[in-house]
Amino acid sequence: MSESKVPIHRRSIQVDAFESGPNELTVEGNLVDERPQGGPAWFGGEGPRVIHDMRVALTVRFPELTIVRAEGAMTAHPYGVCPEAVPPLQGLIGVSVAQGFTRAVNERFGRQLGCAHLTALIQAMAPVVRQAAGAAFVEKKGAPPMPGDRWFINTCQAWREGGPLHTLLETGDVAGLRAAQTPGFLGRPSPGE
Repeated sequence: MSESKVPIHRRSIQVDAFESGPNELTVEGNLVDERPQGGPAWFGGEGPRVIHDMRVALTVRFPELTIVRAEGAMTAHPYGVCPEAVPPLQGLIGVSVAQGFTRAVNERFGRQLGCAHLTALIQAMAPVVRQAAGAAFVEKKGAPPMPGDRWFINTCQAWREGGPLHTLLETGDVAGLRAAQTPGFLGRPSPGE
C-alpha cells in the first residue's frame, strides 16, 4: 500500500471542533479535492490543481445537538454556479445531529438541492460533533457516558451491543474500560513503563 505513486485524485477532509459558548460547539470542516497529475485534460487542466476547496461551519447546541448556525464557503470550485449551493446550508438550522441526521441532510441538501461535495463533508462532520460534545461537556466531569447517552453503541464492532466494551459500560466497570484501552491511548502507559 505504500508504493510511491502519484495519485490521480486525492480527497482530504479535515474537521475541527471548538467550544464556542456555554453549551455550544462549532465544528469546522474542510474538503479539498486535488488532481496531483493535473487535469482533467478535456477541461484544459495542466499540472497539479485543486478542483474543490470547500468549508462548512456548524454551531451545535448541547445537549440536544441541534444545529443553530450553518455557514459555508467555496474557495475552489469548477463552475461559476457551484457557490449557489452555499445558501441552502441554512436549511440545516434546527436539525439534530443526534438522530436521523443523514436522512435529514439528504432531504434538505442532497443531490440537486445542494452539492455532493458539501454533503459528503457534512456527513463526515457528524461523528466529530458527537465525539467533541462528549469531550467538551461530559468527559470533563470525569465520568463515563451517562446511561441515556449510548449513541456510539453499534457504530463499530468494538462497541457492538452485547460485546465486551458494551458489557463493561453497562455494568459500570470503569476500571475494566480503562484496562481495555490500547497502551498509549489518552496517556495510558505502555506495558513496562
